[in-house]
Amino acid sequence: MSHQYSLIIYTSPVEGREDDFNAWYDGVHLAEFSALPGVISARRFKVTDGKPAAYAAIYEISSTPKEVLGAMNAAIKDGSMHMSDAIDLSSVVTTALEPR
Repeated sequence: MSHQYSLIIYTSPVEGREDDFNAWYDGVHLAEFSALPGVISARRFKVTDGKPAAYAAIYEISSTPKEVLGAMNAAIKDGSMHMSDAIDLSSVVTTALEPR
């Protein structure tokens, strides 16, 4: 299946919680997000200059970003996606890319 969009999500941990953040992101969140409808693949990166955040995840998706993020919010609401208090929610930046 070919991707229709790429979704880049930048995040940072709460100060002093980087180990907890990485354990949650790598051990829980990446798999739960990847299981959402429309998500084809996921990769995670450390941002070398720390801008706009410390980490980035790049998701290849077959649905629109709005549909995938809507599914994520529904999964958080119904408890099938688990969030962590180690993520600094004010650091989250989302960018959607469409192949040219």
